[in-house]
Amino acid sequence: MCIRDSYEMAVRHYMDVLERAKKIGDNELIGKVYCNLGIAHQELEQFDKAIEFYSQSLELAKELGNKEMEGLAYSNLADAYSTQEEYDEAVDYLEQTINAYTELGDKSAEGKARAELSIAQHHTEENDAAIESMEQAVKLAQEVDDKMAEAERLMQLGSLKLVAKNDNVSAESLLDQSIKVWRNIALLMRRQLLSEWQSEQQMSDNPRAVSFLQQHAAAYTMLQKALVAQNKNNLALEAAEEGRAKALHDLMVLCDDLEWETPEANVMSCTGMQELAQQQQSTIVVYSMVEPDQLLYIWTISAAGGEPVFTTVDLEALSIQHDGNTVNGAVQKLYETMAALSTQMSCRGPAQASDEDVSPQIPSADDEIAELKYLYTALVAPVIGQLPVDKDVVFVPHGVLNLVPFAALKNESGDALIKSHAMSVAPSVRTFGALASRAAAPVSDAALVVANPDLLPQFELEPLPGCEIEGQAISEILGAENTKVLSGPDARMQVVVQEMQNASMMHFACHGQPGILYLAPTLPTGDVEEEEDEEEEQYDDGLLYREHLHYLHLPAKPSVVLSCNYSAAGSITEDGILGLPRGFLAAGARSVLSTLWVAPEDLSLIHISEPTRLLSISYAVFCLKKKKKKNNRTNTVSTTEEQVGKRLTKK
Repeated sequence: MCIRDSYEMAVRHYMDVLERAKKIGDNELIGKVYCNLGIAHQELEQFDKAIEFYSQSLELAKELGNKEMEGLAYSNLADAYSTQEEYDEAVDYLEQTINAYTELGDKSAEGKARAELSIAQHHTEENDAAIESMEQAVKLAQEVDDKMAEAERLMQLGSLKLVAKNDNVSAESLLDQSIKVWRNIALLMRRQLLSEWQSEQQMSDNPRAVSFLQQHAAAYTMLQKALVAQNKNNLALEAAEEGRAKALHDLMVLCDDLEWETPEANVMSCTGMQELAQQQQSTIVVYSMVEPDQLLYIWTISAAGGEPVFTTVDLEALSIQHDGNTVNGAVQKLYETMAALSTQMSCRGPAQASDEDVSPQIPSADDEIAELKYLYTALVAPVIGQLPVDKDVVFVPHGVLNLVPFAALKNESGDALIKSHAMSVAPSVRTFGALASRAAAPVSDAALVVANPDLLPQFELEPLPGCEIEGQAISEILGAENTKVLSGPDARMQVVVQEMQNASMMHFACHGQPGILYLAPTLPTGDVEEEEDEEEEQYDDGLLYREHLHYLHLPAKPSVVLSCNYSAAGSITEDGILGLPRGFLAAGARSVLSTLWVAPEDLSLIHISEPTRLLSISYAVFCLKKKKKKNNRTNTVSTTEEQVGKRLTKK
């Protein structure tokens, strides 16, 4: 059932209730039903009907002298007009809402109404009145000790000062106050997460923390703009860093048994980032998409020391120069183009459903993909002079940039970035620092290779013989005596998870999709006597989800390779991509190599080299060879420089 159907059903239900309420003369119930009918019609975008029911609720509230119902009716009417961008009417109704709640002495509801009034006044260009209304809303939140509302309204007030008055100093102060309140709320959430983990002795991702970060991300974005406007670029870098990957960092703190930080200590300073870059001999590039497809901030932190170099990119002007192309559009086009491959060849995962009206052209190996050059121009060209080729580069993307294949981006000469620079990707600088600490831990020789597991027939996925060949090749490289290879029916999820506990290197060559690895299932044998003799066993379908990984603890701090479709993909949040790499990192992995797009079945990994130049961090780096069959002949084409969609991911 779709959401619209649900609201239509709600309308029918409330009409029945209304009829019964009128028969028994229950005016209080009639007023509530009018309100609910208005809400349902508003969700259905039937605004005239919604306003009609809200108005009937208001009239009845006045007749009954019910100020609470009256205030709610005024508030609903204001919301209906605001939704239609009829802000003058919304202002009138919000002022009456405030009068009703003031008379009731309900400071919480009054504060909410004043905050909404401020937004409506801003839309009518009454900015002085908007600022005054929001200041009153902040004061009311403080009086009722509503920290969430206080932080939100301080952020909105700071934004008003920045946008409406160009008052960067006041905006910085207000936004900083907002973030301090957020920090204390976040600390309480961390303590709750720690308590839950200790009581259950298992870790899980915290959707509340991820959602919380999404809610107050705007405060960090606006603070960056206020600081940059005052030429406080290093402080803006600190704000950009603080506003991302907090929940993941918390999970890593739990996994590594580190001490919890105070709200202030949880902020990584610019000096700390500089020291990390020098210690790890890596150039760190931090992106912040402060205005999607309009304005991009980039900070380059050199491995050689010195102040971070700040660069702004006018994406709007760049789009005009390139026939309306945008970063978001280029990323989306790349994804659609590569997804089309899954319908034309055997790949390591389910074929992606495509829109029948949209048929992206499938590129051949020799085709030039324009989006790779455009993204290079937007993201790499502005800072390429700051990226020495003898140092590793760590990209810290933001938002949709998490889906950019940095290794495959090409300059004007058509050379991929991977040809000149060794690189990795991290969701935040702090996360990179935590992973660097893990990389210093001792490494055992134990390795695990999972290749071509047998799957349940209902998944309708073909066997992957190429993956089995790949698994054997990887085993020989790592050392067969130290490598456990699981394939076919032996690659059961329960067995794999058990073997993962001791492996310092893991390689998965199997079917996959965003957030899921397809492993062999654990099923009843059908032998009743045998099953009675065995201890009770848990059966499963063989699907290893990202959420399952959060319940694991990988003490060997392994390097992980995920050679399957879309293993790097997932939902994009301010906390990074919610995908398989996040799950492995939260469980203890030191690095994850994953794929952004489809992985052809015949793409064989034939070599794993030594770690990158930075020997203190164990990267899984490999070269690729793709086998092509033409006219019953097998041609081997080296694609080392064409690692499109493959990347080393610290996420």
